[in-house]
Amino acid sequence: MKQAIPKPFFKKSYRAAWSLPTEMVEDHFDADHCKREASKIEALILKSYCTLVMPEESKKKILGLRTSSILYASLHKSHLDYIAICGKMFLEGLPCPRTVAGSNLLTGWIGWSIKYLTGIDMMKWGAIPVKRHVSIPRDLLTFCSRIEALLKSNKPILVFPEVEISTNGHGNSIRTGRAYSGKIRKFASAPFSPPINASKEGKKVYIVPMAVSYDFVAEDRYFCNLTKAVTMKESKNVLVSILGKFYYLFLEFHFFYRMYRLGKGNIYIDTGQPILVEPNASKKELAHLAQQEAARCYRVTMPALVSYAISKGSTSREALQKFVERYSELLMEANTHFEHSANLKESIEGALHGLEQRKIISNHKGISVKAPEIICYYANTIAHHFEHI
Repeated sequence: MKQAIPKPFFKKSYRAAWSLPTEMVEDHFDADHCKREASKIEALILKSYCTLVMPEESKKKILGLRTSSILYASLHKSHLDYIAICGKMFLEGLPCPRTVAGSNLLTGWIGWSIKYLTGIDMMKWGAIPVKRHVSIPRDLLTFCSRIEALLKSNKPILVFPEVEISTNGHGNSIRTGRAYSGKIRKFASAPFSPPINASKEGKKVYIVPMAVSYDFVAEDRYFCNLTKAVTMKESKNVLVSILGKFYYLFLEFHFFYRMYRLGKGNIYIDTGQPILVEPNASKKELAHLAQQEAARCYRVTMPALVSYAISKGSTSREALQKFVERYSELLMEANTHFEHSANLKESIEGALHGLEQRKIISNHKGISVKAPEIICYYANTIAHHFEHI
């Protein structure tokens, strides 16, 4: 019998953010496939990255809940986020989530490139495809009903709820997913309604805020061009818009072809404090709490801190050393997720070497920035930690 959907789901704030193709509602999660492929995919990721780390503290937080009715709400930085989280959790014996993913990643040329160039069949990992920027309340209700049904069946869900709302001449424009600028966006409230509805029926449901951070994001050199492609796609000029779509497809295809060769350093998966969903909870308040906790547990890596220092004008080694020393102490005092190295100078040199290898800076007699937009990207990923310091 079909569940009755409460009226608040029709609120305008949800409409453009998420909708589900009605022909793709089955649960395609294949545990045997995941068992075969998880270690292979981790090995492929580790061709360019050194380690894929999920701290014991994060694992204990999840296992301590003693339930699989979990909505993992994660910040989004890279296409690797999906498989890094799901693959690592599967290998660690944690409740492995179904993943909400843009339908563009599962169909067409991009979907084909992911499946055949990376070896990742996202549908068999339980991907729930959603169309973005579609204002159809019926599809949104189908999407929320799907999440609610999975939570009631003790199946965890992974969502990346970041959303940006901007105003243009035609009303509000809503963009979901990662920000190419590196900034952390607010969380859309739509994905947080299903846990509340499940809670109202007596189900014990938790929100687990998450953050995936990278020493170096695999697609950092693509973000500037992806921004251009998106701007072209949104052009009123039909020809420019069509060219923008082809340019966007080319960039995505090119990235997936090279994905396992582009990373460097480590990948970290951290969880914040779990949030028990109360039956009378506000979805907007839940979204806000989850976003704040995910932002708090976002790890400050040394390359990001060095980039932040460079963006603030520290381009000599002496100035950089002083900046990092001062802000390292402030970050630790603020209980930020930052691991202070015993040899700070060595850590700074390692970060500078990584930035130079990726041709983001020149590091000979002095520090010269070659790709300022990438320095700004990494600085933006941790800028929120300094807002109240």
